[in-house]
Amino acid sequence: MPWVIISEDHPDRRHLRQDDALMQEHIDYEAAIKDRILAAGSTRSDDGETPTGGLLILDVETREEAEALFNADPFTRAGLRANVIMTRWFRAFWDREQQF
Repeated sequence: MPWVIISEDHPDRRHLRQDDALMQEHIDYEAAIKDRILAAGSTRSDDGETPTGGLLILDVETREEAEALFNADPFTRAGLRANVIMTRWFRAFWDREQQF
């Protein structure tokens, strides 16, 4: 069953998104675990441009697996993530199709 992880950018660490090397590490990390990612991306402010946090939907069985993958992300390790919500998700609709 999927796990949804929603996080806000730490207000004092938003500058980390401007670090090209860190951004590339984050992108490479997600590519390395793509077999367990159902969806991932940054959340944005109403202008559609300014990153405010992240959304990650993982296809793993346990909270421990989800936490380990989230905590290994270079953005998490660098302290960008704050106010994290992690919960199981029941997929009622997926790609405009009902799942049950």
